[in-house]
Amino acid sequence: MEMSESHERPHEREPPPPPALPPVSRKKQAAVLSSAFMALALTIGYDQCYGVFQEYYLSPSQDVLVPSPAEMSSPPTALLAFVGTLCYGLTWAGGILVNPIISRIEHGTWSSNSSSSASSSPRKRRLLLLRRRLLTPRTITVSGVLTMSLGFTLASFSRSVWQLLLTQGFLVGMGMSLLYFPLIAPAPEYFTNHRATAMGFMLAGGGVGGLILSPVFRALLTHLGGRWTLRIYAIYNLVAGLPTAWAVPRSRFASTVSSSSSASSPSRNEEGERGRPNTHVSRRLASRATFILSAIAAFLQAAGGQLPLSFIPSYTVILGQTAAQGANLLAAANAINAVARILTGYAGDRLGRQNTLLLTLLMAASSVFAFWLPSTVTESSKLWFCFLAFYSFSMGGYYALFPALIAEVFGIRQYAAVNAFILFVRGLGTMFGSPVGGQLLGNQNENGAGAYATVAYWDGALLMAATACCAGVRWADGKGKGWRWVA
Repeated sequence: MEMSESHERPHEREPPPPPALPPVSRKKQAAVLSSAFMALALTIGYDQCYGVFQEYYLSPSQDVLVPSPAEMSSPPTALLAFVGTLCYGLTWAGGILVNPIISRIEHGTWSSNSSSSASSSPRKRRLLLLRRRLLTPRTITVSGVLTMSLGFTLASFSRSVWQLLLTQGFLVGMGMSLLYFPLIAPAPEYFTNHRATAMGFMLAGGGVGGLILSPVFRALLTHLGGRWTLRIYAIYNLVAGLPTAWAVPRSRFASTVSSSSSASSPSRNEEGERGRPNTHVSRRLASRATFILSAIAAFLQAAGGQLPLSFIPSYTVILGQTAAQGANLLAAANAINAVARILTGYAGDRLGRQNTLLLTLLMAASSVFAFWLPSTVTESSKLWFCFLAFYSFSMGGYYALFPALIAEVFGIRQYAAVNAFILFVRGLGTMFGSPVGGQLLGNQNENGAGAYATVAYWDGALLMAATACCAGVRWADGKGKGWRWVA
């Protein structure tokens, strides 16, 4: 009877387990950490201090835009803010294209499609070999560095805002995406127990980059002007970016493809739990409450999270400080942000990543209403400084914990697909928050610090809504997997 049942229902046999991932040495982990850290410093580090350029473009001393925005009755503040947010947004949003390309290159999808025909023709065999040599992750990352430097160089010849949008916004943003994702996407695969701590260290590169670049940009803009500042940074980007691009790590799942594909017609479920990880979100995954709420939270947080960084230099000047002090405050905010990414990553590994993320996001939203909004009424620099300290620390916690939370809620094999989509949504959110804030700002020359009250309300509302959505993710994940206090 047992024999007949096994013949009648062969499809109910348990599928073989997926191939084990290769071991990782401490040396390899250190290499992944350092290369990802540098990639973040060059991409997110620059994005987070664009406010220095924005304040410069709006100042009477700028030498790039003709006519000068300072001479206009209605300065294009929203458009200039959009230059930075377009770059920042494309850095993240580009992952929805870059991640699938990298996955297909690493796992041989494009090459294998033509392997049978290549064996019958020497010419096709040579073309296939050439394709394998040219289509590599290094090709993508190096082209990203070259695109970034090209964007900064062309921006130095710009004379209008729309030219800055195409160069310092679009070209630089696309180049940053090509560098960012191949280095950061496989990074969580190299860590297990201390994944949040490792991600916190990598993502601290964004804060360290902003810490260094903010005062450097301010000094260069003051002494050399905007055009030469952009050209010098284009050269520096090549010098620092090319070695970083060359050190791109390989996905650990790539080595399991050959063994899994050698079996006859290997099955792979909808969630992509064997072979190479999925790079597209399935309908089943997209219908989960955790996924929907995570996407909404990412959009709202990105819209609100980047907004204060865009206005730190200009608001500091409105409070009576100098432009150099505004750049220094932006650098200090990035320094606090970098330290917070490491500390909250460490705390997340022990107190629960979802718990810690929810707490830091609530802290960020509360700091807007507790410090920034009152400072617009009283014009108090002390309240503004308190806001920057609390806000920078809490936002650093969110950035450090969100990648680890994706791996925990959706699984490490779904990380590439979910992370690419979530970052695409974050990119859209970034391009939404600051330009709307710039439009709400109105004429700051007439209203002073009070003009920023509507911007603060807008920022606080976005972050409070994001906090509510993250609480929904925590509840839905606990309901589906069983409630745990440490999660």
